[in-house]
Amino acid sequence: MKQFLVVGHLRKIVTLYIVAAVFLLNLMACAGIPISYYDSTTYTQLTSLKAETTTLVESFDTKSYTDNQKKIEETTLNIKKAYEYEKGKGEPNSDTTKQFKKIYDLFMDDVKEYKEGQAEELGKKYFREAAVALGQAFDIAISTENLKNKDKR
Repeated sequence: MKQFLVVGHLRKIVTLYIVAAVFLLNLMACAGIPISYYDSTTYTQLTSLKAETTTLVESFDTKSYTDNQKKIEETTLNIKKAYEYEKGKGEPNSDTTKQFKKIYDLFMDDVKEYKEGQAEELGKKYFREAAVALGQAFDIAISTENLKNKDKR
């Protein structure tokens, strides 16, 4: 069971890398086509959400679901708000929107495993490792944002 969950996380991270690579190829190949510009709000949301979600997921190893339920709800809402902000920028920003969706899915998978009490099955440090994988997903999205055109005219 543990192997399948870890493989699932790895598969999602590989997908994020592919989305980032496609974004970069499109960015390089699209002269004259509208591109997505760097957005400091997006960068701030990504870095803040990375700290918030990874710290929360790490705590799943040591705290009960009931103790974290309110924080899970708050964090879920914050991710959804950031996703909607990105989605509202339109098609040129679709790569970042897809990355937010993948991050949301990773987080919700962790929450589901946590809520179902799988921590005991998965091992004492499972969620610490899950937080690392989630952090890597955020790092990809942060890198993507940093690579966007900063010369908005």
